[in-house]
Amino acid sequence: MTAKPKFITDASLAGLAKWLRMLGFDTIIYGGEAGRVMMRLSASQSRIVLTRRRDMMERQFSGKILFLPEGGVGAQLLFVISKLSLKINLKEMHTLCLGCNEALHPVEKEKVRDRVPQFVFENNSCFNQCDTCQKIYWPGTHQLNALHFLEENHIKISA
Repeated sequence: MTAKPKFITDASLAGLAKWLRMLGFDTIIYGGEAGRVMMRLSASQSRIVLTRRRDMMERQFSGKILFLPEGGVGAQLLFVISKLSLKINLKEMHTLCLGCNEALHPVEKEKVRDRVPQFVFENNSCFNQCDTCQKIYWPGTHQLNALHFLEENHIKISA
């Protein structure tokens, strides 16, 4: 794929959506019932539909849809990456809000003093914030855990 793909999932694939966001892929979770409205939204925003619903595959649809096989989030993530030949770049990881899918932006340390745990404030110098939901992110063990999860699931990352 040449352009970086964007995705839409139904609520049952929210875990997969969060992992795609963590890897830097614009991924929305459709809150309604997966069906025609979701497919129209997908087409209007040039998003690939990711679904476990077999009946979605039988509908007329001009966009791209990927039916996910059985398995946990790791297997689903590996399937999407493999099927679409996605390249996972370390520099693009942790650039989107896991909650609302918006870009994260650096924020001055002093501005988060009262918004993060004291230990976190004292032991980190880099913080990012989502302008939409105001959530604060910082480097921590979750990033190492994410890399370990990717390695366990045979997902390769380029530097």
